[in-house]
Amino acid sequence: MSRQTGCLPFARLAVSGLLAAVLSGCTTFGGSEPAAPAVAGSSGFANIFKYGGTTVPASQTVEEEIDCPSVDVPPGTSAIRTEAGGAVRNQISLGQTARECRSAGNQISIKVGIEGLALLGPAGTPGSFTVPLRIVIKRGETVVATRLYRGSVTIPKNDTQASFIVIEDNIMVPKADGDLAIEAGFDQGGRAPPRRRPRG
Repeated sequence: MSRQTGCLPFARLAVSGLLAAVLSGCTTFGGSEPAAPAVAGSSGFANIFKYGGTTVPASQTVEEEIDCPSVDVPPGTSAIRTEAGGAVRNQISLGQTARECRSAGNQISIKVGIEGLALLGPAGTPGSFTVPLRIVIKRGETVVATRLYRGSVTIPKNDTQASFIVIEDNIMVPKADGDLAIEAGFDQGGRAPPRRRPRG
C-alpha cells in the first residue's frame, strides 16, 4: 500500500536530505550504484522507513521478520537525465535503499524504501519532474511481483535540488523454494512529460 509523507506528490514521499543508519533485524540499507551525492544526516530515513515518521513511537507490535535480500539497482536504472542542445536540464538519481521482509501466513510481505535526489543542470529551470520507479521481486529468473510508480519531485523556485523518499509496503509474494531477489530502478518507459514550471 502506498502512502504519502511530506510535501512531494509521490508514493509515500518525504523531503529528506537524510541518509540512514542500519536498522535492527533484517531491515537493512544498501548503496547499489549510488548516483546521488552523499548527504550527511541522521537516522531520519530509517525512522521514516520503519515507523512512517522521523521519530520512533513509544511502543511497537512485534512481528516475525525473516531473511530479506538486499535491493539491487540494475545497471542503467540508477539515474534519468534530460538534456537540451547537448546541455543537461535535470538529473534524478537513486541513493540509499532499504528493505524489510515479514512472514504473513503462506506469503511474504516485502517493504522497500528508496531515497533519491533531483538536480538541475546548466540548462534546467525549477519545476516538477516525473519520476517513474519500478520495483521487481524475482525468485530465480521468474518475476513474482512488480509495481510501477509515476510520481513527481518538485525543485522550488530559486533552488537547484530536491530530495525524496519512496516507501512501498505490502508487496506480497508466495512462500516457495528458491531465493528471492529485489530490484529497483527508474523505468524510462513509464516516464511522462518531464516537468511543469511552478507559478509565481
